[in-house]
Amino acid sequence: MQTYEEILTLVQKLNLDDRFRLLEDLRLLIYEPVMVEGTDEVMPAEVIAESDAALRDYQAGRDPGLASAALKKKLFGRDVG
Repeated sequence: MQTYEEILTLVQKLNLDDRFRLLEDLRLLIYEPVMVEGTDEVMPAEVIAESDAALRDYQAGRDPGLASAALKKKLFGRDVG
């Protein structure tokens, strides 16, 4: 298997049209929808990526998350006992 650097070098040798074709193919590959197991729900890959990034930020302490009261207000639009 080629390394990232080897592939990048090959891409840099492509003409502009082929670079755009590759970019579009990669975009489709990365943002391919994913079926949610046990349901008929389909989630776009970008939603999964955003959720994963938010979880990593929370676990690393970069995002303190929401307090219970703030989360309830966000979900229900008002203060809930």
